[in-house]
Amino acid sequence: MDVTCIGSLPIPPMWSGRIRGALLACLSGLVLAGCSSEVPKPKPAAESETAQKADKDGPSKAQTAKQGEAQRPADAAEGPVSNPGPKPVKREVKRRGHSYDGKEFEVVRGKDGLDAIDRWTLKQRKKQPIYFLGLPMRQIPSDNWLMSELLYEIKPDFIVEAGTLHGGSAVYYAALLEFINPDGRVLTIDINEDQIAPEAKAHALWGQRVEFLKGSSTAPEIHEQLAKRIGADKRVFVTIDTLHAPKHVSRELELYAEYVSPGSYMILQDTYYEGLPEVLDAFLASHPDWERVDTLDERFVFTKYRGGFLRKKQAAASGQPAEQSAEQPVTGE
Repeated sequence: MDVTCIGSLPIPPMWSGRIRGALLACLSGLVLAGCSSEVPKPKPAAESETAQKADKDGPSKAQTAKQGEAQRPADAAEGPVSNPGPKPVKREVKRRGHSYDGKEFEVVRGKDGLDAIDRWTLKQRKKQPIYFLGLPMRQIPSDNWLMSELLYEIKPDFIVEAGTLHGGSAVYYAALLEFINPDGRVLTIDINEDQIAPEAKAHALWGQRVEFLKGSSTAPEIHEQLAKRIGADKRVFVTIDTLHAPKHVSRELELYAEYVSPGSYMILQDTYYEGLPEVLDAFLASHPDWERVDTLDERFVFTKYRGGFLRKKQAAASGQPAEQSAEQPVTGE
């Protein structure tokens, strides 16, 4: 296997492209910085003799004055301070108001490195859109691959998708069900049917396996339809990608958690929005029958669902705590 090394640190070949290049650049910079400590150069003979003579004669007036300035208190210094250091970079936080189901919400993008990466990937996706079977998708390929692994593990009877958008992801899940569970269905919910691509609705898989429910993801009538359609004793997998406002997402987690079968997942997408990590933490703190699968965060270095891979614990066996009965996370190996 061709492995690039920086010092003694190997860089796996799978970290290719821009991510691998960025890591190599950063690590190279650190290595070079560590190796660039200045070693005092020997002074020429003439300078050495001058220095010895100065030591015998005592400090010169210029040296005395310089030492006096160095010993002067900071508040007595005059003039601007030299080399004040780099100025802190102010990052503009964009706050956007959203009207959803007749209510007003404020959505704030995150302020960490994950948000910056997502902005870059979104810019690239606008230049070169991602398609599945000719249908537009907003999810990045590595996250779609993760979803395929989880769906294969669960083999759900129903995939509940809160947030349809263009419909490409609904058809993608339907295509996976064709091989994973031929009797499986996708129940996709969105408040706006007009944004669904006509090509998605016209696709054969949409007609065979996708059912669209129009309305708010938290509307009582939507959940009446879901409960009636799903019934009991079904394997259910949930993915949530609607309005990224903390109050709205908190309500979604409470509602959709009821449908998920033990051992299955509820995935919250785009978790880098401000307030959503706290919403996830609060949900887990109040629901001991749920757990976060952190290992999936590092599966492909970057994911837009970081911290949002939630799994419902298996029912406890006789004499065994529920915390110990959960399945091992998917490794894909």
